Amino acid sequence: MTISDFRIFPPERMETEFPWIIWAVGWLALLKAFIWLAYEPVEPGNTLQLMAYKNLLNIMPLVIFGSGIWNLRKWAVLGILIVAVGNLIFFIVNPQTLNAVMVHSEVRLYTMILSSVTLLCNGPIGDLLILCAAPSMLKHTKQ
Repeated sequence: MTISDFRIFPPERMETEFPWIIWAVGWLALLKAFIWLAYEPVEPGNTLQLMAYKNLLNIMPLVIFGSGIWNLRKWAVLGILIVAVGNLIFFIVNPQTLNAVMVHSEVRLYTMILSSVTLLCNGPIGDLLILCAAPSMLKHTKQ
């Protein structure tokens, strides 16, 4: 596989034989890169600024590594693992930012569903799932 074979959305990712874990982590990486643009938490300015810096720094690596994972590149798996560990460390060092990932509403069901989505796509749950998927991703990647 040469550099010209690298595609942002490789067509083989939609084939039934394509490993589902590779497919899912690639989509999770893209969702983690962009879903933060879709909600607006009500938090103090310094917390939002900290989250904005984290998210802005993560956009390009997550898009590149997500596409690299779909192209079955080992460097992309290693890169996404580094980003996931970095995000987990970020949430441990800055626990107040976890509240910015939660969605608050008067409707309890709405709060639970949307908070689950944001914790998965922009919070530590998605990062933990990426780390759990590491052995399977490394098994399926080529170079």
